Amino acid sequence: MTAETNDAHMIDDDHDRDRDHVDTNTDTKGTGGQAEPEAALNKLIQCDIVIENDDGTLATTTEYEDIRRIYHDTYMDAPRERIITTMADVFDIEESNAVTQLEEDIVSRADVISYLAIDSYIDATLDPAMHAMMVEIVNRVDPESPVPDEVTELTDESYSSFVTEHSEVLMTVWKRRCDPCRAVKSDLDSMLESIPSNVAIAGIDGENAPSFRRETEITAAPAFIRYQKGNQCDVKTGRQSPDAVADMFDDLS
Repeated sequence: MTAETNDAHMIDDDHDRDRDHVDTNTDTKGTGGQAEPEAALNKLIQCDIVIENDDGTLATTTEYEDIRRIYHDTYMDAPRERIITTMADVFDIEESNAVTQLEEDIVSRADVISYLAIDSYIDATLDPAMHAMMVEIVNRVDPESPVPDEVTELTDESYSSFVTEHSEVLMTVWKRRCDPCRAVKSDLDSMLESIPSNVAIAGIDGENAPSFRRETEITAAPAFIRYQKGNQCDVKTGRQSPDAVADMFDDLS
């Protein structure tokens, strides 16, 4: 995110974490003083930092992401000296050791952010090896989707076929850590009831859909797009009332 207003949040990409597949059967399991990855993952799930979806995929919870964002905003672009001082304090090491670990990429800013976020979220003393493994795992897990369960979730790969397969579509655009999006969700049931029954309704995570953003020129969330016979014909951005969204389809009433 680069800017925000009371009614909408600007959409940008968030690339401060690795997005690799989480493998709990790594060769380092239980060796070299490291905690077992499977035990660390179970701890993350137990503490509601990570959830396991029905399809077996993992996601970090919205509540944890809210905490992580605070540390992200504090440390991701902080001066190098502040990071070194923080590492020395948090890990109880000499600053010269912190410099070495940072320069050799043994510990990254994202690691420090996740370490502090986990510590704050759990608010309990963790075994250092377990804490470190939890950081390693959580850095590879995507956050929960901001798209509500009540609508069909689409991606960069699926949205185009969806809008061409249906003659009338309402596409909703969402973003994590977005107060206007949360406000819209509180009105979502009323909004869905106000939309004509022949309109197919879907949602997309704007941050994870760069091709969609380029094609639609949508830069803020929440957003509401009407497609008619595959063509984008109306757009509203920012928090909208159920009646305002329904008005996009007033010709169908």
